[in-house]
Amino acid sequence: MSPARGRGQDGSAFLWTRLVGSAIHLGMMRYFYSRPIATRYRARLLACVLGMAVPGGLAGVHTAVAADLIRHLPPRTPMVTMPWAVEEGGLDVVVLSTPRPVVTPLPAARSRASMLPPIRLPGDIDAAMGDERKARFLGTVLPAIVAVNNAVLGERARLQAILRDVRAGITPSPRDQTWIAQIARFYRGKATDLDDLLARVDAIPTSLALGQAALESGWGTSRSAREGNALFGVMTWDDALFVVKPYETIVESVIDYVRTLNSHPAYAGFRAERQMMRRMGEQLDGGLLLRHLTRYSELGGDYIERVTVVIRQNGFADYDRMDLLAPWVPHG
Repeated sequence: MSPARGRGQDGSAFLWTRLVGSAIHLGMMRYFYSRPIATRYRARLLACVLGMAVPGGLAGVHTAVAADLIRHLPPRTPMVTMPWAVEEGGLDVVVLSTPRPVVTPLPAARSRASMLPPIRLPGDIDAAMGDERKARFLGTVLPAIVAVNNAVLGERARLQAILRDVRAGITPSPRDQTWIAQIARFYRGKATDLDDLLARVDAIPTSLALGQAALESGWGTSRSAREGNALFGVMTWDDALFVVKPYETIVESVIDYVRTLNSHPAYAGFRAERQMMRRMGEQLDGGLLLRHLTRYSELGGDYIERVTVVIRQNGFADYDRMDLLAPWVPHG
């Protein structure tokens, strides 16, 4: 494990309130990916799930794009009916064969923890074999990655809006200044350098996150993954020992991983390349960005090759091309 993966206080509580809207999609996607669905239907079902919106500004996806995809699906696309049993703080959702979801909000959550369900790996994941193990792993980890990325994109959208105002000579409001200071602390940037901060506040390609999580955790079978929800091998000090950092939930593990890549000096090249892709109007390429993570592991270049093999063999790059997410901009 590389020292570049060591962490201090995680500060992940800051993003909890930004994940409320994404939690809705996390639950719905987990429903689909935890079931044995034929590969040929995977993209279509995901489009249906991401086509849902929640009244009141909590939509975390570009509904129009997803709806258009659904309308152009081949005639053989089956009707998708999903009565979803949820706990308090979630949604009762039924998806029809047309892109018009029926959404019934349940009573508001009484606590922050119930807004975002504690997601853990299946207890029997180490007993599963081959494709079944991978399916269970993806059924839990993929929705968490999408949810966290969506929250980060919301932060990025708000920061971009503020940056446009600043360039137009408009001073940020006191509330925006407070928010910028919080974001700067979280990503270890400077509140006075919004351009650098924007390079830090961005999503991690899904293919890259999945590839690293699968390799680092042995598809969720490692002890640190099963007992501590640790997917990415992030290290921390425990008294005098340098150990794999444990988490209460899978989502917290993803948050810490995203924050690590977005803040640690070892990954400045990663962030610079990603920012260049943004400026060129290109889609984020997990394979290209992976080249800048040689310091993530003591294996160096060999580690990059191993992650590359995992991404290619499992078709994870397909998830990068499923660009259905639109920023959820929080107001508050």
